[in-house]
Amino acid sequence: MNARTPVLDTAQVLSDVSRSWDEDIVRQLHDYIEVPAKSPAFDAQWAQHGLLHRVLHNAADWVRAQSVPGLQLEIIELPGRTPVLFFEVPATRAVHEGSQQTVMMYGHLDKQPEFNGWRSDLGPWSPQYLDGLLYGRGAADDGYAVYASVAAIQALQAQGVAHPRIVGLIETCEESGSYDLLPYVDALKPR
Repeated sequence: MNARTPVLDTAQVLSDVSRSWDEDIVRQLHDYIEVPAKSPAFDAQWAQHGLLHRVLHNAADWVRAQSVPGLQLEIIELPGRTPVLFFEVPATRAVHEGSQQTVMMYGHLDKQPEFNGWRSDLGPWSPQYLDGLLYGRGAADDGYAVYASVAAIQALQAQGVAHPRIVGLIETCEESGSYDLLPYVDALKPR
């Protein structure tokens, strides 16, 4: 092993990511829960209501505020399709000859509808943080994915640990069967 190649200190990663989670990401998820950004199968007027766009733009604003070195981010919306968030971070390690490794991070920000069965003191759009657990619709079902992905990248970069190229794709149609996902994968394939 090359003495100059940093080795990932997993205890430090846990500490850094936990601090980020506790000091910032839980608050982001709290705000995310409050928005009833239902998947298109449950909100035929999703485009007019603008809630999927709202949670996507909120997540994008947070990612931009992290100022991750090299990270490029854009919101893409193909005609007639739900929007996606796409980000890319260039590799920080030399690519092996003939290899072009890419890690893909994926998540979604659309949600299931309210349904019933909530405890009387809890609700789908009323976030509650109780005993270290965050309750509300969507936060534990991939609503966290973009935040966790960026926190992981930050943890690697904070330690100077080299990584391959990373791309992220956060969709807003998963709870409806991801029918918009493949058109985006096809459109972004050249990249």
